[in-house]
Amino acid sequence: MNNENRIDTSAGQPTSDHHPDNSFRSGFVAILGKPNAGKSTLLNALIGERLAIVSDKPQTTRDRIAGILTTERYQVVFLDTPGIIVPRDRFNESLIARVDEAIEDADVLYHLVDATDPEPPNERLRDAIARTKARARFLVINKIDKLSVDQKDVLPPGVNLAEYNQVFRISALMKEGLDALLEATVAHLPEGPLYYDPEQITDREERFFAAEAVREKIFLYTGEEVPYSVFTKVEQFEERPDKDYIRVVIYVERESQKPIIIGKGGQLLKRIGTEARQDIEKLTGRPTYLELWVKVRKNWRKNEFDLRNFGFKVPPKKRS
Repeated sequence: MNNENRIDTSAGQPTSDHHPDNSFRSGFVAILGKPNAGKSTLLNALIGERLAIVSDKPQTTRDRIAGILTTERYQVVFLDTPGIIVPRDRFNESLIARVDEAIEDADVLYHLVDATDPEPPNERLRDAIARTKARARFLVINKIDKLSVDQKDVLPPGVNLAEYNQVFRISALMKEGLDALLEATVAHLPEGPLYYDPEQITDREERFFAAEAVREKIFLYTGEEVPYSVFTKVEQFEERPDKDYIRVVIYVERESQKPIIIGKGGQLLKRIGTEARQDIEKLTGRPTYLELWVKVRKNWRKNEFDLRNFGFKVPPKKRS
């Protein structure tokens, strides 16, 4: 990678973990926060690619997604995670399990906070931050572009600064303050190897992003409970000489949701397919034929068999 595209970490403030410039540093950064804090937007901005789907609706992210940033001097693996809430069902418990996995791997933890959120962190989020064994914990205040000048120095409610090594104020959407955040992150990483090939920007396969592209359009074009009742699964993914073939099944929880996804005369399903196909082709660089099917899997979010079949890790039930 050319020097013009690299960030000079030596310009940052030295820390006790600062390494000589000739050492290679690598490690994992877990991005934690409440739903809609901007975690996926931050991941995309740091990597420079649109890896994680983004929506104005909370709890869009359901899985841990790794974005990999590699230069001649470091490799940072950013872990986007589902928004942390107090879970009230097995589905949301499985999402919190994804967060726990990210915490275990983290060398640095970002607690991402929406600067406009008037509510303090919930108990599960506070617990996750307290449990992390990361070398450094950063309070990252996002969406400062939405604040007036006199609001920019105000701390979020319920935050204890003693729990963090540093505080950063950023706008992931406008890409403000990211250089300083990255500088400090690299300074806290240990010396280490390349965990991934230098050309690799994520640990996910193309079929994962194909399913996510379809789900993102459903979040965009449907409302109320429908997006949260949907699971998208790639049933077939074939790379062909002329055009890839991908079949994605859209599972909904109730019969009444099926015509909503399909739309009048199939128009909404066609729009979802067209726009998702365009996103998939941008990602793969290959022409694609995308076929969509809508099926009902009744109450799949409450069924542990379905959750496991869809790849969710369901934690053991707590004894009362």
